[in-house]
Amino acid sequence: MATKLLLETTAPFQGLPELVAYNEGLFEAEGLDVEFMERGQNAPKGTNTNATNPNLLSPFMGHASTFETGQAGMYNACEWGNYRRVQDTNVQGRQLGRRSIVAYGALVVAPDSTIYTPQQLANKLIGVPYFAGTHYLCLLMLEGFL
Repeated sequence: MATKLLLETTAPFQGLPELVAYNEGLFEAEGLDVEFMERGQNAPKGTNTNATNPNLLSPFMGHASTFETGQAGMYNACEWGNYRRVQDTNVQGRQLGRRSIVAYGALVVAPDSTIYTPQQLANKLIGVPYFAGTHYLCLLMLEGFL
């Protein structure tokens, strides 16, 4: 009988190895029955463009919300954002591997945007999620341009 694993859904830029292994039947070949659980179904929702204190924000707004509510046993997340989730977990979650998202990140604008260079983002409101590594990555990618 295969060992069942419930994994929180993941995006290709973070979980490509798991997605390929799943699609190629590699988990099954190792005796693992992997089921992906939809991420964020019970996560708090909302946008706060005036956030100045990350302690007032939930680290479970996207990543780990399914894990934290007991619907998944594992999830993928960037190490930077995950430090806070491990600190605040109510289910004694632990961080087992570390990989920074900086290798996969990008600044993205809408297809019809007039923005073509990072310098054009000066004095513009930029949406960046906390506790996902992207808040650090965004600062790193814009450093030197703005």
